[in-house]
Amino acid sequence: MPQELKAPLLVALLERGEMREALAFTRTKHRANRLQAYLVQHGVKAERIHGNRSQAQRTEALAGFKSGRYRVLVATDIAARGIDIDALGHVVNFDVPAVPDDYIHRVGRTARAEATGDAFTFVAPEEEEDLRRIEKAVGKRLPRITVPDFNYKAKPAAKLEVPIGQRIAEIRTRKAEERARAKINAERRAGAGARPAPSSGPPTRSGGPGGGAISARPGDSRRRRRR
Repeated sequence: MPQELKAPLLVALLERGEMREALAFTRTKHRANRLQAYLVQHGVKAERIHGNRSQAQRTEALAGFKSGRYRVLVATDIAARGIDIDALGHVVNFDVPAVPDDYIHRVGRTARAEATGDAFTFVAPEEEEDLRRIEKAVGKRLPRITVPDFNYKAKPAAKLEVPIGQRIAEIRTRKAEERARAKINAERRAGAGARPAPSSGPPTRSGGPGGGAISARPGDSRRRRRR
């Protein structure tokens, strides 16, 4: 499925009652923020925990999720390590983990204390290779399913995140433009400094008969006659 449809699909599953609550994993803090904001905008009570959140914020988010105040807790792998949630019904791999051990760690949260639960993994075309590595690690092929009546060809109003490749290309373009402007400015400054200074002419004096400048040339002075 396209990356842009992952957030709408999660909302659809929540609205249809497919999952009562969910711990959703994203690969970056930025995506965790954007996903949490998207869910809230669509009427889903959600909070997030990641490395940029303070300990107090993480504690509040986790307590709210356990008490049912939040239906969805969005987390990154590093921030989620060590948190204890009993009777977790659903785990959502919003992003396919690049490391198989992270997948095993995530999914294992639904089976703690002999509880049962479901794990959903949203797979974009560019994540197929990561999924195959996970299947090799767990020793079996994971079942593929599609949600009935969900439009996988729909065009969302906005992207959850600008693709990393596009962000890098935009940064490189901006840096190239800045370097070009700096080069032009440097050449202008160098050209201004290389202009010849005005040449100094012969000494002059003002106040001649016409008020103009009269040049004092050698040999013009007249000798006084002796009487």
